[in-house]
Formats: sequence, C-alpha cells, structure tokens
Amino acid sequence: MIDYNGIEKSFNVLYPEIENATYLSQVNYSDELKRPYQRWYRYKEGFSVELVKRLIKEQAKRSTGTILDPFSGSGSTLIGANELGYKGLGFEVNPFSYFLSKVKLENYTLGEITLFKSLFEQVLNEENGIFPMPNLSFADKVFNKEVQDKLMSIKKNIIDLENEGINPNVVNLLKLGWLSSIEELSNYRKAGNGLKKRKLKNPIVLNKEDVYYKLDHIYSNMYTDLETKKGTRNIQLINHTCIDMDKFIEDSSVTGVIFSPPYANCFDYTEIYKLELWFGGFVANYEEMRTLKKSSLRSHLNANFKEDIDNVYTIPLLEDILSKLKEKKLWDKKIPIMLKLYFHDMFRVIEKCYSALEPGGFCTIVVSNSSYGGIVVPTDLLFSIFAEKIGFEVSRIEVARYIITSSQQYNITKEQKNFLRESVICLKKN
Repeated sequence: MIDYNGIEKSFNVLYPEIENATYLSQVNYSDELKRPYQRWYRYKEGFSVELVKRLIKEQAKRSTGTILDPFSGSGSTLIGANELGYKGLGFEVNPFSYFLSKVKLENYTLGEITLFKSLFEQVLNEENGIFPMPNLSFADKVFNKEVQDKLMSIKKNIIDLENEGINPNVVNLLKLGWLSSIEELSNYRKAGNGLKKRKLKNPIVLNKEDVYYKLDHIYSNMYTDLETKKGTRNIQLINHTCIDMDKFIEDSSVTGVIFSPPYANCFDYTEIYKLELWFGGFVANYEEMRTLKKSSLRSHLNANFKEDIDNVYTIPLLEDILSKLKEKKLWDKKIPIMLKLYFHDMFRVIEKCYSALEPGGFCTIVVSNSSYGGIVVPTDLLFSIFAEKIGFEVSRIEVARYIITSSQQYNITKEQKNFLRESVICLKKN
C-alpha cells in the first residue's frame, strides 16, 4: 500500500473538522438554484458563485484583471469574477455547456428583454405543426406522446422564429428555456454516468398542460432575472479545448485561475447531457457524437486513447499507482490507460495555467479523488506534486467533503478512507 499519509505531510492539508475548512456547501450547485441566472438550468456539475467570489477575495493580489476558467461549464466562475469587477475568460468544449454559458452571460438590451417576453408567450400558445424528432435511437421513448407533441410543437415555433430572422439573442433565450424543461418532463433522469429510466411506484402521467406550465414558469423566471438584475458582462467564452489555451492567451496575462475539471471517475459527460445535445441540435448523428466524445478530456472510457505513450506527462507517484492497478482485475481493462492520459491532459492544463498567470497570480482547482480495484487515486496530491514541480507554491489543500463509495469499495479502501474526498487545491505563482 502506498503511504499517502507520508506524502500528504509535505503539504498544508486542512480537514473539515478544522474550523477554517468551510467550502462544504459551496462546492455543490444545489444551493444555487434560487439565484438569478443560475436557476435557468440545473447544471449537475456546477459549483457556487459564492465559492468563486470567496476564492478570488482570499487570493487575488489586485482588484482588477482577468480570471480564467479552463472548464467553464455553466459559467459560475465567470459570473463570480464579473460580480467582483474582473473580466471572465472561459473555455468549454461541450457545445451544450458552451451554449448555456453564452446565453446566461450575454449582455441583453431592453428591447431584447421586452421582445423575449412577448415571444415566449407566443411560442407557448401557437400551434403550427411539430418539429421532427432527433435521430437518437430511443428518442420516441423519452416523453409520453402528449408531452412529446407539445414540446416539439413549441420547438417548431422557436425554429420558425429563428428562420424568420428574429434577433438571435432572443431566440437563444427561448431555446435555453425549452432545453431546461426537457429532463423534468421526460421519462429519464440524470444518474451517475448517464441517464436512467424513471421508476416510480405510482407514475405521474404528464400532459400538454404540464408542458405549458413548466415552460411558462422557466420563461417567467428568466424574464424576471433579465428585468431585475441588469448589468454589463465583461466575458470572453471560447468553444474549444483548454489544452490549446496557449493559442488564445498571452503568457503572464491572467490574474487568477479557478476551475473544476472532469474528475477521473469514468463519467462521460456527453452521455449525461445526451438529451440536451440531441434535442438541442448540437449533434445530428452518431458520428458527430463520437467526434465530440473524442474531443473531450480523457476522463472517460469513450475518449481518444491514441497517444505517444513514451512522451506523456507523468510523475513517479502516478506510475506507482498505475503499476498497482495493472495487477488488479478491474471492471474495464482500459482504466489504467485512461488514468495515464487523464493525468497527461491535466498536467498539461496545469502547466499552461502557470504560463498564463502573471507573477503572484493564483490557481485554484476543485477536484475529487477516485478509487479502482481498492486502490485510491489521490488526484489532489498528484496535481499538487506536479504543480510544485513546475514552479507553483502549494498554499493549501482544503478538504471540502468525503466521497460516499459502494460498501464493497469502502471495505477495501477503509484504511485510506480520508483520501476518498473532494478537495480545493490553492496554488500560487511566485
């Protein structure tokens, strides 16, 4: 067994029982669902704007500049940065997540807000035919027929407005509200690494009135937020992988970096957001879906594993872990190569964040550890060791919460259970 406790002693690790370790509720998006703009869509992996603001206040050396999020997701980092007077710069490779952030963070005029109000009432009430279903293999099982017809009728109204040349910002608001409704109205729910069919003892049969009231509620909330919480956004969003961030950012130009990357847990986010990707028209066929999977960070088993293995970024502790994993009977033989390439990708991202940061700049990473075959993969320690190696000072690793594992995994990892955790890594460029 690798002595993680000994390795951890070289870092300042704060555990939840220590008074200053208080990120627990702020790494979870559930507290955000009543917040203006954040409530427009329940983003499964998001963290709170308040956490972002706290991290900036604690670590930024100056009150202006640019805050970078290499995995911008739903845009929490960029919103928090803007609220404190910083420019937000984000990268997002998933086209749905990029769209979500773009719509939330747009600067809307009074005319656009007024037009949105009149058009959302129009699209909910008009009956002009039904938009074709996407080419998803189980598309006809996603909704019951009455719900499906009403939803696709509303979508046709939205697309008709788009084809008529209606202001694209307003059309995008209508599209996002529509996409925000589909999971709750569907026969599926997000669960773990994908979608699961809802199983209820007493199933609730939804009808077209439920569709109307759900969308009217979403659109009304969006309109209220646009009306009451005005303000100019200073944000740049780039729909591209952050591994190429150096093509878009000059060295020493960023004040701070805050991000939460996909965890090394085999979760394929294209599967989790499959309904939004297909029904939103972000992918039109399975070839496009495969291409999207291959373009994402290698944190899942559907990724692109083609790489010159002799030239990957690594560190001795990672190699020790991988060699032990290869001795185990894992549920998928690709797990060791996935982990090797995940850390290769993430080490490159951390290195490029270092280059982008100005001297004295900070980098904060919210990340979760994982385990396979009874072997804990301490991502927070691995990131910290690599960061220190390239010149970062590791200010602290703050444990936000512990991970609940299966009883089987718990029994075989209980001696290292304090490493099954989600952490906030705080780095500084000297």
